[in-house]
Amino acid sequence: MARTRYLSDAEKRLGQKYLYTSEIYNGLGFSMLGDTIVYILAVRFGASNLALGYIASAMYIVGIVLPIMARTFRGRNVVKVQTLTWYLRGLVSLGYLSLIWVQGNAGVTILLIVYTLFSLMRLVGVVMYDYTFKSITTNRTRGRVIGNANVAFQSSTVFARLLNFIVTSIQLFSGVMGLIALQMFGVINNTIAARYLSKIPCRTKVDYRKGRTLFTVLKESMRDSISRSRLLVFWYYMSVTVIMGMSIAFLTKVVGLESNIIFLYTIVISGSVILAGSFCTFFSDRLGSRPLIIANGFALMVTLIGWMIIPASGDIALFFVLGFLSNFFLANVNILIRRLLAAVIPDNDPVGFNSMTNFMIAFFALFSGLAGGYLANLSEHIQLFGHGWGNAYTFTFALALLFSLLALISTASLHEQGALSAKAAAQLMFSLHGLRAFINIDRLEKEKDPLKRKSLLLSLGKNLTGVATSEIRATLANPFSNDRAEVIRGLFDRPRSSLVDDLISDAFSTDSYTQNESIYALGAYRNNQKAEQALRYLLDNGSSLSRSNAAKSIARVTRTDAYLQKVEQMSDSAQTILEELNYLLARNIMDREGTFFKELFLSARQGRGARFRQTRYALIAYFLKSTPNLGELFEQKNLLSPDFLSEFLEESRDVSEIDQQRHAIVSAFNNREWERIWSICFSMVRDIDIKDARYSNLLKGILKGQTLSYQQTDSEDALAVLYFSYQVKKISLDGK
Repeated sequence: MARTRYLSDAEKRLGQKYLYTSEIYNGLGFSMLGDTIVYILAVRFGASNLALGYIASAMYIVGIVLPIMARTFRGRNVVKVQTLTWYLRGLVSLGYLSLIWVQGNAGVTILLIVYTLFSLMRLVGVVMYDYTFKSITTNRTRGRVIGNANVAFQSSTVFARLLNFIVTSIQLFSGVMGLIALQMFGVINNTIAARYLSKIPCRTKVDYRKGRTLFTVLKESMRDSISRSRLLVFWYYMSVTVIMGMSIAFLTKVVGLESNIIFLYTIVISGSVILAGSFCTFFSDRLGSRPLIIANGFALMVTLIGWMIIPASGDIALFFVLGFLSNFFLANVNILIRRLLAAVIPDNDPVGFNSMTNFMIAFFALFSGLAGGYLANLSEHIQLFGHGWGNAYTFTFALALLFSLLALISTASLHEQGALSAKAAAQLMFSLHGLRAFINIDRLEKEKDPLKRKSLLLSLGKNLTGVATSEIRATLANPFSNDRAEVIRGLFDRPRSSLVDDLISDAFSTDSYTQNESIYALGAYRNNQKAEQALRYLLDNGSSLSRSNAAKSIARVTRTDAYLQKVEQMSDSAQTILEELNYLLARNIMDREGTFFKELFLSARQGRGARFRQTRYALIAYFLKSTPNLGELFEQKNLLSPDFLSEFLEESRDVSEIDQQRHAIVSAFNNREWERIWSICFSMVRDIDIKDARYSNLLKGILKGQTLSYQQTDSEDALAVLYFSYQVKKISLDGK
């Protein structure tokens, strides 16, 4: 069967594997070939602020050549084109070797030419990369994979920048020769990255349709409100990225930091970006990008104000802190908006769309870079704040602040299906309970051990935050989930009024395998009119088990005898012990006087099995909170313990009739003389008077046993009549 251009799950997983490996080597290569070393070399060769501004924007300015890209590479495999450009950007970087023999303006010119060619090759590859990335991910995994790829890239840059720091800290390699040697090391790693990139599965080819220009794509994108808002936010934040790239030039030229300290600063930046990748991996797919962009956008603006007012003579630690925070927030918004942008890349013209996107970035970058350089010149002659505040790049950072504000305004109109509101996201991220719920949800997705899963579900059930409720609602909506029944039972312990409709829907579904669990859980919604109406309907409909569950739950919801008569009539039709228990529980709640105790030996009259009768007797004893525990007595009896009665007889010696006939009782049980047990019990309780209504009805139930045929009874009933007779006699002696 012919395969489409869309990849299978196995191919996507393989592609992600090669992508992560490629990003590791790409991080090593880009750290040596990117703007940091170029900035340092440019400052050493005496570059102007405008030249430094151009370096900051060169990575994006080259987008002006993109209109011809689709035509140039039409019909070529997307990954193969991307691989070719990666090889070429390493090849052009060999041009840095010529810097060994030049000085001054000639060195600046070579730097700008080689870096421009490098940026051109990189940008062509990035246009392909965006669609390659989309093809090996889905909407559900995109945020996670973007985050993981970012972590892989940035982790390797930390190592590379640490190497840069070590090398430039050695006097022999601190000059131009040492910096160029590092660039050549970058060329080697760039080549290895290209090799792994070429292994990513891809069946998509560059599509070119004559007459469909980038301006046509731009018009179409601007007419679509979803694409328009995402693109504007992307372009604004890319402008901020370009301007903030000049912070390296600022620290080198204005603050006067040495090369090794600059590399140490870049390590801090890499750490912040790695942290941003982990942050987005953890939060983005569940919360959505929009609320996180808003939160990080506000925080970014605060740090930009810090860059504006900090003096060049400020403490170096302050520059490191500002760099870490600003790059963390900026990396977050860039990762998040790329996640949104990937979702609107059209499958029928991905290269054209990406070319248009990066073509427009060229204009934003050109303006941002040159304007940033010009404003740096302007700031040098103006003391904006006075009293030593501000610096030579104050106006440059102010421009970044302006673009951040425009991005934030555009984000407010951005629509993202399934994303939380900014308020809900803030409540989650800045709430200990919200974070705990989120962590538990994440762990639950990965945990396989059944016991650990139950523990996590229990913790989630206790968490009353919105994100926990949303996760539980999603589980209820799933027709089959291993956690479904456990989650519903948890709603009985921790009811959520917002989920009552979801429970009712499941309780009404006769085809749901958790119908009875939902009916049970509705019993926790006391005085809830919706729950009561639903349970009233279920009392008359469905299977006999469902009706018995509804009886128990409506008793818990109302806590009155409003439905007692109906439940009494229905209880006669109980077929199984579970139904019987449900009706008994319902009647115990509704009937405060315990009139159903008069039917103490009903199951014996009906000829029920031994375990049925044991269970019923044990539950009645539980209702009365009687001691010793009747269930434990039956437990010892079922284990064939020869002296199972000894403990009970020892504790019941406070009743003289039992104390005096202890040996007779043991003998009767040993010889299966049940009639003798009944006779002892009737004589013990016949003449007593009890004021307590429940025990009074229990006494009537015992005496009603006189009408039983002893052929209908056995040891279970004999033990029950002995036990309950003792309870009644003890209560009468206490004067109740």
